[in-house]
Amino acid sequence: MKPINKVRSSFAVNIVVFAVTILLVFGLIVSAVGYISFTQSFEAEYAESTYHMAYTATSLINGDELDSYLQNGGDSDSYRQSAQYLDSYCQKMDVTLIYVIKVDTTDYGRFVSIFNAVREGSSYTPWEIGYERETTNEEYAKVYRELYEGKTEYGTIYRTTNLRGALPHITTLVPVKDSAGDIVSILCVQRPMEALTNGRRPYLVTIAFSTILLMLLAAIVSYVYLRRQFVAPIRRINNEARRFAKEHVQGEKLGRDISRIDDIAELAGSIDLMEEDMLTYIFDLTTVTAEKERIGTELMLASAIQSGSIPHTFPAFPERDDFDIFATMNPAKAVGGDFYDFFLIDDDHLAISIGDVAGKGVPAALFMMVTNILINEHTHSGDSPADILSLVNDRICDHNPMEMFVSVWLGVLELSTGRLTFANAGHEPPALMRRDSEFKLYQSKHGLVIGAYKGIRYQNNEVQLEQGDKLFLYTDGVPEATDKYNCMFTLENMLIALNMNKNKSPQKIIEGIERSVADFIGDEPPFDDLTAVCIELKKGGEENVDQGNA
Repeated sequence: MKPINKVRSSFAVNIVVFAVTILLVFGLIVSAVGYISFTQSFEAEYAESTYHMAYTATSLINGDELDSYLQNGGDSDSYRQSAQYLDSYCQKMDVTLIYVIKVDTTDYGRFVSIFNAVREGSSYTPWEIGYERETTNEEYAKVYRELYEGKTEYGTIYRTTNLRGALPHITTLVPVKDSAGDIVSILCVQRPMEALTNGRRPYLVTIAFSTILLMLLAAIVSYVYLRRQFVAPIRRINNEARRFAKEHVQGEKLGRDISRIDDIAELAGSIDLMEEDMLTYIFDLTTVTAEKERIGTELMLASAIQSGSIPHTFPAFPERDDFDIFATMNPAKAVGGDFYDFFLIDDDHLAISIGDVAGKGVPAALFMMVTNILINEHTHSGDSPADILSLVNDRICDHNPMEMFVSVWLGVLELSTGRLTFANAGHEPPALMRRDSEFKLYQSKHGLVIGAYKGIRYQNNEVQLEQGDKLFLYTDGVPEATDKYNCMFTLENMLIALNMNKNKSPQKIIEGIERSVADFIGDEPPFDDLTAVCIELKKGGEENVDQGNA
């Protein structure tokens, strides 16, 4: 079972399966659309050409003499000549039937046959002149009425299903007029449509064969590409990071040419830079003689590393116009235990996380960086937020001698639909603003903080965001900011500050919160780290039912 589970958890395999599934669905959609379009185009062509056949056939009969034909039972040279012309026309044009009927215009429910030509070899039996019968169905009666009343130039009736063994065919009906221009009867031409069924079958076979070939090609290309450009580079980066964490000596330079994928190349460059910075940091610590200088250097490097470990360039995604995001982290000391992160897993999925380590200073900062790296690593695997937090919790609990813990909120936003899937490990509830409404706390189920107990399984929650909705994430440094009278800022004041700036951009909203907190605490030094993330969905989203309580 282990090899099977390893294959199932393989990133490359999962991407290949996803690509093949998308192609399969695409092939089915193309087949259905093509099938319908092919049928409609074919039927339209048949209708046009059959109309011209029927219209030409009306010139073979004399509309002024139809009543006399019925009266004398067709016993005239003129009737026999017209019947011969129609029969010859029927054989040469390769149509099944050509018949002329006089319809009872009282309710269009009955008609009487005047001419009836049948193609040789057909299963139809010709009607005799004067043969009466009821109209086939309401569809025919409607066409009769429209023709007699002059509402349409011709009528077309298709029969491609429920044929009781007969072949698909089309019947085109045109009016027959006398010399005064009055409609005196209707001429009908029935034409077989074998080419329709004969043409659709090869089309479907071609689409199916092409889809299978594309699926195989996509699977092979995707697997090879992902193995070379993603899986293998990630393994090298992971191995190098583990080696450096164990040995603390300069090792292999990964280089930015490790992969053509920019994110992987940047990660490799960051690892190289981290090793250099860490080695420099270690060297500086050993050479600094004064304790104060040593501590200052330590804090400076820790702050730089901590700051460099989270996104800090805005706008973060200048090429994207479907969402806007802004974030800030203000440690209470030189380094802190808060963190946030956001990145595109792919073009349609944005990962967002925020956390707060219990504690301050360098230990909290290191614990924060380990947690952030683990979350980032597992999020790229495509697991759900709940599964990711469960894995990270187990990893933290395995190596947590100081028994530290961290609250984390992790979400993955599907940008095309606005569906946000998130899990909460003991973190503050976010504030959600619906379009044209106000910010409110969004309550949902959450689990214990990460690092408390091994084996905790977290729960996924979902909320549907729509265009114009905004989500505000924060650490307890916002509501618990304390003034000189030891009074807290509170969640109520936070919501008031948010709603004062609700119509502004995410950056302006966070700047408004920072101003409100700064005005509240005055000259008092900050008691806790203040971290906030705000995102606005500008495009996408759909109506749906939220799973949670706003």
